[in-house]
Amino acid sequence: MIVEVIMPKLGIYEDDVELIEWLADDGSSVEVGDPLFVMETEKVSTEIEAEDDGILVRTADPGYRAPIGTCIGYLATTASEADELRARRVSRS
Repeated sequence: MIVEVIMPKLGIYEDDVELIEWLADDGSSVEVGDPLFVMETEKVSTEIEAEDDGILVRTADPGYRAPIGTCIGYLATTASEADELRARRVSRS
């Protein structure tokens, strides 16, 4: 199963947010609760944790600004799923 990694909604803030940095390497295995990335609103930077287990496939680079709910990566269950995602990946920067 492939799960999208999205820019989550934080409180009432609903404008664009910025991906500041990834805390997990592309291709690394992550578990629920592992630090995944840091996003920033106009007022605060927040560390976001993985909501599922899987192999991280990043599709956005630090500095990428996007609306809340935008997919910035995926968590793949298997290495073959991760390879398939990488083969069709379009990077956002």
